[in-house]
Amino acid sequence: MTANAHQWALWISHTPLSVWLQHKVWVVPTSQSIHIVSVSVVFASALLISLRILGLRVSGRTVGQLVQQLSPWMYAALAVLLATGALQTLIEPRRQFGARVFWIKMALIVIVVLLTTFFVRAVTRDAHRWDSRAESPPMAKLFAVVSLALWVGIIYCGRFIGYTGT
Repeated sequence: MTANAHQWALWISHTPLSVWLQHKVWVVPTSQSIHIVSVSVVFASALLISLRILGLRVSGRTVGQLVQQLSPWMYAALAVLLATGALQTLIEPRRQFGARVFWIKMALIVIVVLLTTFFVRAVTRDAHRWDSRAESPPMAKLFAVVSLALWVGIIYCGRFIGYTGT
């Protein structure tokens, strides 16, 4: 951990709210459980949309319909992920900031959220065009593969935060 990250983590861990939360044994498992459910919602939504883009029928829905139905769930779950992740970082800042994999996970999250937002806006702007195509454009297929790879990477990184400081 860099000196700045260490100082920042140390400062956070000594704030009154962090100290109070550290002594509530139910907060971490509850927060982690909610976090995992939210990851599941986001990943399942991304998986359904990506599989449809890649040409697999998902309940007979078009890309536009899936994006319209699932993107609100994705964004809501992302907000919950942000809240529970911030809470977990507030409770255990040294564990989070000290793991290089935490920073990789954060970078992957920023990338996939930006890509997803761009994609959702593109589909929403012209849903009819998306829905009338026999096949998704090559760039959409690339988005689907990259999105899934990023989410798998995020989930993988999340499993190792705290297990290693490397």
